[in-house]
Amino acid sequence: MADAVISSITGKVVDLLCGAAKKEISYMCNCSKNVEKYKKEADKLSLMKGRVQQQIDLAKSNGENLLSGVEEWMEEADAEISNATQFTNGEDQEKCFHLCSLRRCSKTAIKKTNSLQQHQEEGKSFETRVSLPAQAPGFADLYQSKNLDDINTQKLILEEIIRAIEDETIQIVGINGLGGVGKTTLASEVAKAIKNQFADVVFLTVTQTVDVKMIQEKVGVAASRIMNGEKVLIILDDVWEELKLEELGIPCGSEYMNCKILLTSRSRDVCVANNAQKSISVNPLQEKEAWILFERVVGKSEWDNTLKEVALKIVKECGGLPLFIQAVGKALKDKEIEIWKAGLHRLQAPMDGDVTYKRKGILQLKLSYDYLEDEVAKSLFLLCSMFPEDGNIGLKTLTHYGLALGIFNNPDSIHDTKYIVQLAVESLKSSFLLSPADINNYSTNDLFLQKKRRRRTL
Repeated sequence: MADAVISSITGKVVDLLCGAAKKEISYMCNCSKNVEKYKKEADKLSLMKGRVQQQIDLAKSNGENLLSGVEEWMEEADAEISNATQFTNGEDQEKCFHLCSLRRCSKTAIKKTNSLQQHQEEGKSFETRVSLPAQAPGFADLYQSKNLDDINTQKLILEEIIRAIEDETIQIVGINGLGGVGKTTLASEVAKAIKNQFADVVFLTVTQTVDVKMIQEKVGVAASRIMNGEKVLIILDDVWEELKLEELGIPCGSEYMNCKILLTSRSRDVCVANNAQKSISVNPLQEKEAWILFERVVGKSEWDNTLKEVALKIVKECGGLPLFIQAVGKALKDKEIEIWKAGLHRLQAPMDGDVTYKRKGILQLKLSYDYLEDEVAKSLFLLCSMFPEDGNIGLKTLTHYGLALGIFNNPDSIHDTKYIVQLAVESLKSSFLLSPADINNYSTNDLFLQKKRRRRTL
């Protein structure tokens, strides 16, 4: 009985030893084959890495965001290929053959081959997709912050607005003040300053004629994010009457305190009617602040006595309203002193046709238009005034209408025409006659559109 057991155990041990021996012999006999397979897998991984790199280059050229793990996979692929090159080029292989055994070299090649194959498997999905479509930059991303240094009237108001929005007990904040006092600028500065506190920031221009469908379309995605619990800031600019936020598709009320609403209006009563828990009035700039802003616009800090005397009077005629100060300053920048004097006379003693404009606070902006040196810019501005109030006007639209109306002086090509339009638009924008709605669209200053509507009714 004992002999039988011993015999059985001995047989099994022998089988195991024989199996192990065969395996070890196989390692030695197939060393060259295993090393060659390792080299081929390294070549395959190298080709895959090249294809993934092409996808990455394409994604970056489109401004897309790479998927998580793509860059790490590429780094690991580099390391794997580098190790394989070192091994198969003979350095490690030679060391293995001479210092170790064929067995160890073969086992190393098999182990490394498995690692390469696993890495290829992990990278298969990256050959067809390595990125997510980039989200188009929003208003707050494109907006260029203004220099408010030493302009404390607006700086302090900006801080007050931000505190109100950050107050968890307040949902709706209103900004009110005269046309041209800087309400839209302050709302834009707020968006820029606190955009990182919100999942989304939406800037909507409402105007006197409320376009419900347009607002619903623009706020749709943001509304869904609000419903999902994300924090969103919605800015309603240029509000003239009580709005039914629910009809506009804007979630609000105690159930949606994650939705913050900032509205601007010329009337404090309109802010109250729209349930603003905090209504902040924006005052014109102090005399010293107005002068600081004017100097920045005209690019001067040193003055001769005569010109400075004229300039101070011009700034006074602007009534501390930043929009007027910037428009007039831009119109007079680099002009001769006679032009400055003529502008001052125009502001102080307007012609009969200008009386209404001065009373309504528009003469300063009209002066900016009159002093435009580019006739194409003037014609394009008049063309813009035919569009709805605060409607977005694309450069392509201006180009087509301008060609049809013969505004341009026989351009050689469409490309030349587009360049002319771009230059004219930049001139109007820097003169504060057009405001950028987005990267390729502009809207006309609403003060001018009011002037235009009055002229139509004469």
